[in-house]
Amino acid sequence: MNGNLFRGFSYLFQGFKIICQPKFRLFLLVPFCVNVGLFTLLIIWAKSLFSGWMASLLGWMPEWLAFLEWLFWGVYLIVIVMTLFYGFVAAANLIGAPFYGYLAEMTEKHLTGKDSEIAFSWKELALLIPSTVKRELQKILYYLPRVLGLFILGFIPGLNVFAVLGWVIFSGWMMAIQYIDYPADNHKMSFSDMRRYLSAHRLTALGFGTLTFGVTLFPLINLLALPAAVCGAVAFWVNEKSGVGNINIEIGAAQESKKLR
Repeated sequence: MNGNLFRGFSYLFQGFKIICQPKFRLFLLVPFCVNVGLFTLLIIWAKSLFSGWMASLLGWMPEWLAFLEWLFWGVYLIVIVMTLFYGFVAAANLIGAPFYGYLAEMTEKHLTGKDSEIAFSWKELALLIPSTVKRELQKILYYLPRVLGLFILGFIPGLNVFAVLGWVIFSGWMMAIQYIDYPADNHKMSFSDMRRYLSAHRLTALGFGTLTFGVTLFPLINLLALPAAVCGAVAFWVNEKSGVGNINIEIGAAQESKKLR
């Protein structure tokens, strides 16, 4: 496969470095507040869902299978955690899509030195709403049948041992698609072309996406990880699109942007 797994990891770290800079505080604060509220609601929903599912399941379980109760608890806990994760990421990205699209645009200007003064514009943000929401729906339609297939695989004896590895790899791929799509969309690259572009950088994309997936599993950190992942995806785009992915991007330096080109 093409690419470099460890170079992919580095892009998320670059994303955290970018989003923590003073000029990007607004891009960090707004999604953080939205994600806190969203994550709280999903935790409450998941808790009630888990209790209801387990009560129904154990009510149907024959007494002679009672010794397997611990297994059912474990399986359903994993299902709820994954449901919570995908629900949080999908909802947060759908709500924040225009904001993240605008963040991607500003980050690219910052990295390439094309705009030394980044000014936030609510009008420009509003203009992005139709296209970014449409793009998010395309991603959801891409994810759902594949997630359903992995979900079913997890309950097939013999094959379910591969389900965990499948979840991790596909989740990494999903995260790469999710965030690298923002700069791709800003450059008018179609969703199908963007997926082909990532396939040409598969290992690098998997490195970036898998680390992003891992970080978003941690409460509180995941609230910061989403905007950081957008910035990291732009670093990926600027670096890999130039064909010189081994360059260490100097944040905000116009001199470094010449090397990237």
